Amino acid sequence: MARKNDPAGVGYEQAVTELEEILDALSDDDIDVDLLAEQVKRATELVKICRDRIAAARLEVKEIQLPEDSR
Repeated sequence: MARKNDPAGVGYEQAVTELEEILDALSDDDIDVDLLAEQVKRATELVKICRDRIAAARLEVKEIQLPEDSR
């Protein structure tokens, strides 16, 4: 199993779930300031992972949709 901090091993759904957890923690008034920067950094990494996964999926779908002659 991939480590939580291993971007290559994090799937889209796992990244979204972790992002939701971070957002819930950030919306709490009792957030630990010492963890704030770390959580924001991780959220940024997760957003990038999600964007990369979406871009890769779009490319795959586009290649599937194009007839062989159009490539």
